[in-house]
Amino acid sequence: MKLFKTLICAGLLSLTLFSCGGSDDIGQFTWKVRSINGAPATKEQLAELTLKFGKEQKVNGQAPCDEFRGKAVYNAEKIKFSTLYTDSQNCDEKTIQTAYLSSLEMSKTYTTTANRMVFYDGDGNITVEFEQVN
Repeated sequence: MKLFKTLICAGLLSLTLFSCGGSDDIGQFTWKVRSINGAPATKEQLAELTLKFGKEQKVNGQAPCDEFRGKAVYNAEKIKFSTLYTDSQNCDEKTIQTAYLSSLEMSKTYTTTANRMVFYDGDGNITVEFEQVN
C-alpha cells in the first residue's frame, strides 16, 4: 500500500512538473516570423521579424522599423500581450510593423509543434506563425 501511494505521488508530481515545464518551453527560444495574418510582406521582410520571451513576463523582438518591447503572460496554451511599444521610427515598412504588433496583441492562444509556434485570436484565426531560431 505504501508503495502504491508513493507511485501515485510520483506520477502526480511528474505530471505537474511536465505541465509547468510546457509553459516555459517557448521562452527558451528566439522565434522568427513565417507569416502574419493580413500583412502583405515578402519572405525576406518576414525573416527579419523576431519574438523573444524574457524574465518577469517581458517580451521583445525585431519589428521592420525598430525593436519592440512589452509584456506577455502565458501558460501551456494561452497567451496575452500587453501593449507593445517601439521607438516609433518612421520607415517604409510601417504597415507591416503595425500589422505584426497588432497581430501579437490580438493573440489569445497558441500551439507548438516541433520547431513551429502558431498564435490564434479569440475566434481561432491564425494571427502569427513562427519558426524556432535556436
